[in-house]
Amino acid sequence: MVIKINQLIYDTMKDVAFLLPAYNEEESIGKLIESIKTLYPNSNVIVIDNNSTDKTAEIASKLGAEVISEKKQGKAHAMIKGFKHCDSSYVVMLDADNTYDPHDARKLLEPLKRDEADLVLGSRLKGQKQKGSISKTNIIGNHILSFTASLFYQPISDVCTGYWAFTKEVIEYLIMTGIDCSGFELEAEMFAKISKNKFKIIEIPISYKKRADEAKLSSIHDGWKIFKTLWDYRYSFIFLIFLIDFNFFIIIFQGVL
Repeated sequence: MVIKINQLIYDTMKDVAFLLPAYNEEESIGKLIESIKTLYPNSNVIVIDNNSTDKTAEIASKLGAEVISEKKQGKAHAMIKGFKHCDSSYVVMLDADNTYDPHDARKLLEPLKRDEADLVLGSRLKGQKQKGSISKTNIIGNHILSFTASLFYQPISDVCTGYWAFTKEVIEYLIMTGIDCSGFELEAEMFAKISKNKFKIIEIPISYKKRADEAKLSSIHDGWKIFKTLWDYRYSFIFLIFLIDFNFFIIIFQGVL
């Protein structure tokens, strides 16, 4: 039975789009696209080129990926452009730096295709991490941010992961509500908004590899922005409810007078 289900998932990969936001990833994007094309030949691979000055777009196009461009700088802008562009039933988001293993995409998609979840996150902290793939500082910071997200919203072990699998309904919800941030706090904002809308979210352990070049994320600066995003969406929502209740009280009080 398991074999048949897995084969069905493989055969219907034409319903899946892989979205790869990319900024100057010529050293890694070729290997990633080749792996996805080999593993999931019926899927649609979409690269959102975010003002790359190297050969990222050229390499992606030669390997058969669909390349679209987003001029507004930032991962969040690139992903919203990708979300609006594709109409697949399922969408897999992963970074173009080839740190995530495309083999794991099948594990993320299985719960979606069985209607067991609306969103599946790949947890690096629960999976296998290649030596040097995440610094000790980033691991500590990620634990703190994930604890914060768990406290404010729902349990999660790796809120900063860049490996997500969405249903079309979740994508449409994100397009409708919009994304306010522009950079690496994208994942925190999406997690906050999706959690508050009561979509079912689960995590799957994944493997994580070391980047071929230097990381673009700034641990302290981006970490603070991620924390602030988690905080803002939690307490802005509570303040909104309080404001509505307070206004309703004023209306009732004025009616009594």
